[in-house]
Amino acid sequence: MRILSIDSSLGTQLAVVDTAEAVDAADTDSATGRRALRVLTQAEQTNTRRHAESLGQMLSESLSAPDVADCPLDAVVAAIGPAPFTGLRAGLVTAEVVGRTRGVPVHGVSSLDAVARRALDELGAHGVERAPVVLVATDARRREVYGALFRANGPDDVTRLTEISVCPPAQVAERVAEQAPGQVGADGNVDVVAGSGVALYPELAELASCHEALAPVSGDALTQVRIALARLDRGEELGTKPLYLRHADVQVPAARKRVR
Repeated sequence: MRILSIDSSLGTQLAVVDTAEAVDAADTDSATGRRALRVLTQAEQTNTRRHAESLGQMLSESLSAPDVADCPLDAVVAAIGPAPFTGLRAGLVTAEVVGRTRGVPVHGVSSLDAVARRALDELGAHGVERAPVVLVATDARRREVYGALFRANGPDDVTRLTEISVCPPAQVAERVAEQAPGQVGADGNVDVVAGSGVALYPELAELASCHEALAPVSGDALTQVRIALARLDRGEELGTKPLYLRHADVQVPAARKRVR
């Protein structure tokens, strides 16, 4: 199964992967239980304000790569945020255009889910065997972060324990505590914090029991494929409605009042 994955929640990431059938018929990584993916091509740029300018070229180069050009795509997976409006829209529009022109389904995955899954993978690599709780905080600009609490759901997916909120870093603990009492704070159950917001506001690491931050990113094109496949296997529908959480800065002006 060939899947194009696009994430534009921070910079721009694009990858074309083949699922486990292409990797010696092994469905999972035997050491971790994770779904195996073969990366056919991958591209990334880190500028957070050049999504539209970069996506077209990245897409053209990726779809014309030798391992990709001669085989059709089976699906597209795209990050649905939350993230700043313009970048997120560029990625989702690109995904929808590819889906329509190729006649394949487009599936959406929250970029916060992908950050949480990556952090859980790193905790697993460090030998953490219990079911850890991860607080994800990603950059929302305007001196705010998008935040939510997560726990693992199998080796490839996550379960969100709270709603996603957008607020100043100083209010993250309060917002999460309202929805998941006892999970945040010096004596709480948060094991680690992750996301681009933690890189900007290191004080958020104090909310975790280990006072440590992991995966200071926003979204991950490869991880979101694993999440999408796990949810599709359970028969879930993965809509592509973007999680903006804010109104656009530019609004359609109201009609002028008539002068009588």
